[in-house]
Amino acid sequence: MPSKLIEKIPLPNGLVLELWDRSRPMAGDRWLVSLLARMEIPILPEFFSDIHLGEQAYKDLVDTNGDRLVFTQENERHFVDEQETEAILERLCQRLKETLLAYLSSPRFASRYVLKKYGDLQDRHSWGSKPTSNGSTSPS
Repeated sequence: MPSKLIEKIPLPNGLVLELWDRSRPMAGDRWLVSLLARMEIPILPEFFSDIHLGEQAYKDLVDTNGDRLVFTQENERHFVDEQETEAILERLCQRLKETLLAYLSSPRFASRYVLKKYGDLQDRHSWGSKPTSNGSTSPS
């Protein structure tokens, strides 16, 4: 699916939110209007300083995901008239900025997100499956 970068928004916490237009025609003059919010989050050792075996936790997450995680959120509207696609996309952008920017701008967002992903990794291990290179899981 072709994507077009709409905007890069630098946040007060040092992260950069990217907004991508992933809209495409569906059938005739009907479109799928799609807005993807994407942000890379570095995995830093200091995020693990307050947890048991923090160094090992950091290593485990980096070994599984590399040195960054990617936060994404996609909003879509189906069967939009071709003449309304631009207005709908603008509304999706505005709504996302109104609802998501304060949350993503928090000074603690990156550390909380990274620790949440580490918790998800631990949960997968405890259920007897391990992540594959594409992010899905497979039995051990």
